[in-house]
Amino acid sequence: MENKVQKLIERPQYLEQLIAFEDTQTIKVVTGIRRCGKSTLFDLYCDYLKANGVNEEQMIRFNSEEPDLGDIDDDKKYHKITEMLSAEEMNYIFIDEVQNVP
Repeated sequence: MENKVQKLIERPQYLEQLIAFEDTQTIKVVTGIRRCGKSTLFDLYCDYLKANGVNEEQMIRFNSEEPDLGDIDDDKKYHKITEMLSAEEMNYIFIDEVQNVP
């Protein structure tokens, strides 16, 4: 079987918009139709953050449709996320399929 490497399509305009609000308390919401590249934009932004000195531990990502968080109640989701937060550093929380979170 051939090993395929997936290349991310650069999205400089959208990435620049996220970067413009970096390290602000503003909640950023990325919207779009299904399969248009919202998660890919998260990947690109995480790559940018890592390239600029942000540790991976500061980036908290989850998809509310995945089994690890999708099937647990909201209080447990909240506690799972807050346990991962760092009090000393900026935290970046990425929630895919946030519309499924009450």
